[in-house]
This record gives sequence, structure tokens and C-alpha cells, in this order.
Amino acid sequence: MSLDERKKKILSSVVEDYIESAEPVGSKTLVEKYHLDYSSATIRNDMKELEEEGYLEQPHVSAGRIPSTKGYRYYVDNLMKERKLSMVDIDYINNTLSGYGDVDDIFEQVADVVSKVLSTPTVITRNNSDTIENIKVVKISDNLVLIVLMSKNGTVKDCIAKLTDTVEDKVLDKMTDILNQDLTGTPLQELHLALNNIIKRDLENFSVVMEEIVNSIKYEMSKNMKKLNSGVEKILENPEFSDVETVKNFINMISTKEIIDSALDSSKDNKLSIVIGSENKEVLLNDYSVISLDISSGDKKLGKLSVIGPKRMNYAKTISTLKYINDKFNNALGLNKEKVEKGDNSE
Repeated sequence: MSLDERKKKILSSVVEDYIESAEPVGSKTLVEKYHLDYSSATIRNDMKELEEEGYLEQPHVSAGRIPSTKGYRYYVDNLMKERKLSMVDIDYINNTLSGYGDVDDIFEQVADVVSKVLSTPTVITRNNSDTIENIKVVKISDNLVLIVLMSKNGTVKDCIAKLTDTVEDKVLDKMTDILNQDLTGTPLQELHLALNNIIKRDLENFSVVMEEIVNSIKYEMSKNMKKLNSGVEKILENPEFSDVETVKNFINMISTKEIIDSALDSSKDNKLSIVIGSENKEVLLNDYSVISLDISSGDKKLGKLSVIGPKRMNYAKTISTLKYINDKFNNALGLNKEKVEKGDNSE
């Protein structure tokens, strides 16, 4: 549904004031603070209609209004103005992002900088073009097996699967053959899907044992493809986390792999993705928003940088920060490459 210009101004002012103050917004605040050229009665009527249309919510009968998920979405898509970063943030980013190290090192620097500038937890998701070369499954004891994955580029990952049943050596050898037959040549970033297919296809033959081995591989690989950076301590200073129970729930939530996976799965596969409140697939994320930006070098997508925060997060600053960081990331990669080339030429 389209809004007239007056309602757009009122909605925009409510969203921006609530982001700044964390307090429900009344008509008096809009008149005095934002100098809207409408009477308090007109603004009150429009705010009531915006609430009826689902753009605003009234947390208490006597309180002002706050934006709903629908209100935030309309604001982000239609009303939000581009924001320039402050010189303080720009200087901090420029001075902190050194550009030294390989791509993984620079990704770590980028995530740490974003966490500190935005005071929000940051998730790194790395793309990886490497492929599986070989898999070995070694019996440690009756109920424990060691799984070793070797990639074409020489990376070695290992994990341990705890089995509920004892497995004979010949059965384990057969499972190893199946894993190698089905997974050799599989890109690491597609491994999760390939492992799911193995479970569907071969679970009947090997009962739960194959599922236990496959799930152990999936868990180990997901740890290496995603990393949650610090930033939790700062976000907990927000009014949303004024009670201990909310703090505990939030920390448990962002520490749970399945919830982080769900948050990132909700992000659309495009350069910039903004998922707000109830748009998240995971119910526990309905009070939070996830903003993700693809990090690229030239035409090559290297990974994704995501921030998780309350619905009241500063969307304009977050988006500007991620875009600026992406530019600096590309510059850091270029400088790093030049340093390597100059070092090679001088020898």
C-alpha cells in the first residue's frame, strides 16, 4: 500500500526518533523536534491510521508509537536517506584495516572493525572454491571414529564422530568408499548439500551410523565456513537488553549454530540483504534484524559479512559502514597484492 507524503514524513520521523531514543514516539515530539507543518491532532490521526495499517505499534495504551517490522521495511525501502560515515569512523577504519596478510587475515580485520564501529556481533561467511580430494574414516574405538578430509589445495580438516552402535571394520570401509565416491571433487561450499544427499540415499543401508558421520563432517565444515566475531558486549548496552533474561537469551541465540545458519539462510542471495524482524525464518530472531553484504574482489565473490542487532538498529549507518568496508577490503587486497609483487621483483 502506498502512503501519502504526510504519512511518509510522519513514519520516517517516528522510525528515526525511535532508533535514536529507544522511546515510544508521540505527536508532541514530532511537532517540537522535527518541526512538521501539521497540527498535533492531524499527526495523532495519521499515527493512528499508520498503526491500523500495520506500520506502527503502540506498546502501551498511554504510550506513543514504535515502528513495526512492516514500518521498518517501508522506511528502509522507500524513505531512508544515504548516510555518510563520520570522520571518526572513517579514520578508525582506515587506520585499523592494514591490508597485511592473506584473504582470511583481512577478513578477520574487516569483521573486527565492523563489530567495533557498529557495536554489533558480526558474522563472516567465507566462500571457498577448494574441492574435496580424499576422505579417510579411521576407527579409534568401538564407538569413536576419526574422519579426515583432505582438499585439493592441501587443506586438512578432521573431526570425531561418536557412534551409538559398534561398527565392523568392513562396514566402515564401505562407508569410506561411498563418501569418497560421492564427495571427491565437490566444492567445499557445496559440501553441506552433498552430505544431505548422501544421508537421503544411503541411510537405509547403514542405519544411523552414516548419519552420525555425515553430521560430524557438516558441523566441522560449518565452523570453518562461518565465524561469529565479538561485539556482543557493546550491543548489550542497548535498552533492549535491560533485563538479565533477555541478555541470556540473546547470548544463547547468537551462540547457537543452527540459529546463525537460519539467520544467514534468510538473507537473500544478492549483494546487499536486509532481513527485518519477523521476516527471519527463525522465530527467536523476530526481534532482530540481519544485514548482509557480499564481499567481492572484482567479479569474484569472496564471502559475506553480516551484522545482527535489534530491529531498532541504525540501518543507514550499518549499510554505509558495510559498503565503505567493502571498498576498503578491495583496496587492502590490491595493496597486499602490490606488496607481494614488489617483493618478488626485488629478489
